[in-house]
Amino acid sequence: MNIEVRCAEPSDARAIAELHAASWRNTYRGVFSETYLDGDVQEERQRHWLQCLMLDPRQDQGVLVAMVEGELAGFICIYLDAEPGWGPLLDNLHVRSDCRGRGIGQCLIQAGIAWMRARGSFDRWYLWVVEANAPARRIYEHLGWAPGERTIHVAADGTEFAVLRYTQRLAEFCCKVEDRSVLPSPKPQSGSFSGKGPDAGPGLAAPGA
Repeated sequence: MNIEVRCAEPSDARAIAELHAASWRNTYRGVFSETYLDGDVQEERQRHWLQCLMLDPRQDQGVLVAMVEGELAGFICIYLDAEPGWGPLLDNLHVRSDCRGRGIGQCLIQAGIAWMRARGSFDRWYLWVVEANAPARRIYEHLGWAPGERTIHVAADGTEFAVLRYTQRLAEFCCKVEDRSVLPSPKPQSGSFSGKGPDAGPGLAAPGA
């Protein structure tokens, strides 16, 4: 299977939103309201990704997509300066359900690390994991991520849910980037840093990515 990883373009916004919404529907039953997951999540994710990729992209934002046979199979979103002092934020990592187990998640993470390293020297990075998402937590802990701070996030539908901050030193990450050629030079992104918080979290990687 040929996996192409490239920088996301504005034209990818709809496909990314559809994958993001589908992933949330599959992963967050019992965390978010059924009304939101079965209704508004698609439109809300569409607005979010149009904002990120077209209307007001952040300067510290990196969105990479994995394409298989010309179709979106997964995506990763990283913010370099979401919370100063913590390193880059792995904000989203999602792989299409029928494409899991094929190494697409690993390709995206490797490309994401290459993207970060091309922009600075970072000692560690972090992500937020929904506390109730036990499968994702097991995966990250197996990969060497360490759980820490617990806090409460609020979803777009008003649902409150607990999340854990996981951190990892990049030097210890088990997926080593051996070939940076998987990631082309990104196009400059227009717009200025807005200072708005990223899409914190429930975007965290679904199990099996």
